[in-house]
Amino acid sequence: MVLAARLVLAAVFGVAGIAKLMDREGLPRAIASFGLPARTGKPLGYLLISCEFVTALALIVNPWARIGALGALGLLLTFCLAIVVSIARGRTPDCHCFGGLRATPVGWATLARNGLLAATAGFVATDGRAPWFFTGLGTIAATCWVVLGLKRSGKVRPGMVTPGFSLPDATGQVWTLDKLFAAAHQPLLLLFTDHACSACDALLPQVARWQQAYAERLTIAIVNGGPPADSVAFSREHGLRNLLVDEDRMLLTTYGLTATPSAMLIGTDRILAAAPAAGSAEIADLVTMALQPRGRSTIARRALLFASATMLPAVISTRAMARGVTGANWRPKQVKFAGGWLCKQRYALCTKAACKPSPNDPNVLICRCVVEYGYSYGYKSCAERAPVDNRLVSTFSTQNTNHHTRTMTCTSRAQWANCLDVECEIDPRNPRHAVCRCKSVESGDFFTFGGNCDTSTCTSVIWSAATPPGVPFQAAMESIGLSVTLPKACPTGTDDDDLPPSGFGLELLWGE
Repeated sequence: MVLAARLVLAAVFGVAGIAKLMDREGLPRAIASFGLPARTGKPLGYLLISCEFVTALALIVNPWARIGALGALGLLLTFCLAIVVSIARGRTPDCHCFGGLRATPVGWATLARNGLLAATAGFVATDGRAPWFFTGLGTIAATCWVVLGLKRSGKVRPGMVTPGFSLPDATGQVWTLDKLFAAAHQPLLLLFTDHACSACDALLPQVARWQQAYAERLTIAIVNGGPPADSVAFSREHGLRNLLVDEDRMLLTTYGLTATPSAMLIGTDRILAAAPAAGSAEIADLVTMALQPRGRSTIARRALLFASATMLPAVISTRAMARGVTGANWRPKQVKFAGGWLCKQRYALCTKAACKPSPNDPNVLICRCVVEYGYSYGYKSCAERAPVDNRLVSTFSTQNTNHHTRTMTCTSRAQWANCLDVECEIDPRNPRHAVCRCKSVESGDFFTFGGNCDTSTCTSVIWSAATPPGVPFQAAMESIGLSVTLPKACPTGTDDDDLPPSGFGLELLWGE
């Protein structure tokens, strides 16, 4: 047992030393990112590599095994101390524990992993005495490592180094995170939008004004999901700068974001300065935070960085309350109206979804819907509809409609999907979409926002739809002072200028 533990530790430190030696350029930067002077990065890097090689060698050679285990224990405890200090200061720099093989941000999961290795080193250093004690410590550390690692996977957090990217703009020029900072050495706001998001359409004119007014203080780059042609149209229509194209929405997935519009504020040191914001109100508050004077010392900023994750919601709530006192634009998060609930949260929207029969249940239709954030209406309470992990509820709104959208009424007794208040699961391959298990209906007239006004699709496609007069979303929104324009009905004639572009209502067909 002791021999196996020695070999495991020797392999870990040997691989770590070799990986660091092969990443001699990245290692000094990683050491400096823990708050040490940049000039110490290179000598400390070589010292660390030497210590890891010596430790690995000592663990293999029998007479030196105990010394090697004590050396491993000392290194691991030093690493743990550095991680705790960094987290306390609100920083989660890249670990570089294994060089460039896996440069992930440090966190509590990293601390738990080092605890597991430290328990193993302690077991070797005591020559296998008290095995149950070290086994217990190792089991606890391993459990924490796995659980915390799963919890944080795929999500950016305040204080961590923002992962880089490479995306083209509307003209085809490729931009990286470093290139955006090189163009203007100032904080960067990454704004994520989508071509099918009406809330994004409403926000973009304000974004253009921000870009013009704050160009010398804040760089605002828009990452637009969808085809490049849509991004070009966005850029021209709103006069936007720094508009990048993320056709497959991979960056949204990389950063663990699940709704648009969303935004991230990144400092000049590439550290995420606050929790990601979702929705126009939170994004506006994030811009306000970015423009605050930066007169604090570096140490003070580091100390406050971690707290910003929890301070941002408080700032937003305080601002909202202040607006409510002055009778301005404050809006409640939930309102009970006409037997249902209007809630402001993340939800699935199926108003244009094309569906297919479930292979397991004839009463269920599987619909591929979009994930949105904002006000929506349903008959479940807001608490029942609250998103949990990758699950959320389908409700009704007009959030992904625009001036091209039309309401198509089907009078035949065709099959359609009732998706109101059903549970959905976010697609892990594309978090902008959710798969919903909707109810199969074959009675009465129904209307849908899909179909491109082609009534032949009433029977050839199974649409997510509703029955007239539908849910009282418009009246509920007006009750809190927000006006909503419902899509117009499909024309009875064939006025081509009044119809949406070909295929507009079919963007959510299966196989996309």
